[in-house]
Parts: sequence; structure tokens; C-alpha cells
Amino acid sequence: MRRNGVLVILMCGMIGSCRKSEPVGKTGSVDPAPATPAVKVNGAVMTFGELDGLAAGYLKYAREREGLVFASNMLGQAQAFYRKKAAKTFIYKTVMLEEAARLKIQVSEQDRQEGLRQIAEILKRQKGTVDDFFKKGPQPEAVMRREFNDSLLIQKLLRQSVQQAIKVPEAEIVAAMKSIAATNIQKRATLEAARKQIQAGTPFEQLARTLSECPSAARGGDLGEFPRGKQDKLLEDAIFGLPPGRVSEVVETNQGYHLIKVKTHTPAQPATATVPAVPETVRAAHILIKSLPLNRPQVTQALMRAKFEKERRAFFEALRCKARIECPLYPDLAAKRPAA
Repeated sequence: MRRNGVLVILMCGMIGSCRKSEPVGKTGSVDPAPATPAVKVNGAVMTFGELDGLAAGYLKYAREREGLVFASNMLGQAQAFYRKKAAKTFIYKTVMLEEAARLKIQVSEQDRQEGLRQIAEILKRQKGTVDDFFKKGPQPEAVMRREFNDSLLIQKLLRQSVQQAIKVPEAEIVAAMKSIAATNIQKRATLEAARKQIQAGTPFEQLARTLSECPSAARGGDLGEFPRGKQDKLLEDAIFGLPPGRVSEVVETNQGYHLIKVKTHTPAQPATATVPAVPETVRAAHILIKSLPLNRPQVTQALMRAKFEKERRAFFEALRCKARIECPLYPDLAAKRPAA
């Protein structure tokens, strides 16, 4: 399975360090002082001040960097959500780092460089940099860099304790491939049925709004007017070969299955002495139902990821149940869950 340190970093939540300290202040206060312990895990403590500071960082990041908008009457719920997220991540990170220390796991310079490379690879697609990751994250830069190092330890722990033992039997791969093929057949059949409805009088635009999995669904499937070279080649060939007003047969592309309706078709106009050439254009609409990729390596990787996530949760849960956790604010986070 492909290593993905970035996912582990994000999973760890960029939360503050696990500090050893003694309880300070009065527990159970309605309005606890910032130094009052909010969460304790085997002696590591997060205070209410740290909890609220980290939650505020999460909320600010969500609003300013992720573009989330919270109505004024929902702001309290958002703050409560990020506060609990901070507590959950502190518990997760603390028990995982303690297990890594128990197993004497250490991060090498090669591990660090690989982690940085993964961050750079993802942020490049988002037009960001590694510096942006550390300097524009939900927490101060020093905390982000410390969290990066901690996340590498957790990644290495999971690789050694969970990932290496994961296998996907051939029978599971074959069964998954058959299931995907059957699902795709059903998806195509849905569009075949939709075509019959259109032929029987149901407006194309109505079915596009209810069935299509393309953003154009909101416009009744309208893709606008465009020349060649703007769409998937298979889709484009079908569109430019369809007479205006006619609904196509089901067209299969890498995206999935399409029904196409051409509204207008404007032939190309050659250049004249005074007017430049005008390319051939069409105005078309489509209904898209996305198919699932029937690709063995991708299917195998998906099965591996699902198994890894299941085993990662079980691994953490076993550690959590052994830990001494106190969290009066969220008792469910400290509750011992019986073995399945």
C-alpha cells in the first residue's frame, strides 16, 4: 500500500504537544480557568486554555483557508465541534506516541525527507508550498513543525504494527471486480431507461437535473457552446457527430456514461480579407452517470486502504482502552468500550 504521511499528519489534527504536568485549578468548574486540565492521558495534560486555543485555530483555518461559512446562530456549534476535535486528537496522538516510544521507534532523516516530499507533491497540485503548510496551517508554525515530526512517528508506528500485516486475498479482489462490473452495468441501464423516458416525452433537462452527476445538472445538463478540443475526446466525437435536437445512444467515456443532446451546431467559417476564421462549435447538454474504474491495481489499492483504516482504528482502540483517560467535558472519549 502506498505510504501517505500527509494523511497521517492531517489525521493527527495539528494539535499541541503532550505535556507532563500536575492538575491545576478546580475541576468541574462551569467556567474553568485556562490552566485547568481539560484532558489527561496517562499523565499527559491538555489544559482548557490549550484546548480552546487549538479549537480557535481550527475554526479560523476553516473559515479563512477552507472557505467554510457559519451562520451566526451556528457558530457556537462549530466552536463546540472543533473543541471536541482537539480533545479527540490529543487522546489519539498521546496514546500513539507513547506506543511508538515503548517500541523505540525513531524517525530517520530519510523519513523526514519523504514526508516533506509527500506534502510538496499534494500542495503543488493545490498551488501551495511546504512553507505554506507550516506557516499557514491552523496552528502557529512552531506547533505545525512539531506536529509534522510527531505525525512521522505515528506513520512509522502504523507501518510497522498495522500496515505490514495487511494482505488482500485474490478471492476478495475477484469479488470486488465482479461487484464493480455489476454496478457499472446497472448504471448504464439507468441511462438506457432515461433515454426511453425522453423518447416518451419526458424533458431531457428534467432528467438531467435529477440524474446527472455533472455540475451541469443544475443547468439542465447544459454544457454551453464550445469548439473542438474542450471536452473528453470520446464525448466530443459523439457530440460533434450528433444532429441538433436528437438524443444520443448511451456514450461511454472515462468519466462514465452519457446521454447527449445537441442544441445547435455552427459550422466553421473560413477567414476572409476582413474577418478571421471562426471555428466549428456546438451547444450541447448531457446527462452523466459516473462509472467505477474497473482497474485491478486501483481496486486492490482501495481494498488495502479499507483494510488499513479498519485495522488502524482497531489498533488505536486497543491502546485507548488500556490508557488512563480523564475527560470530564466529553466522558464518551474516556469510556472503556467492551471488546467486540
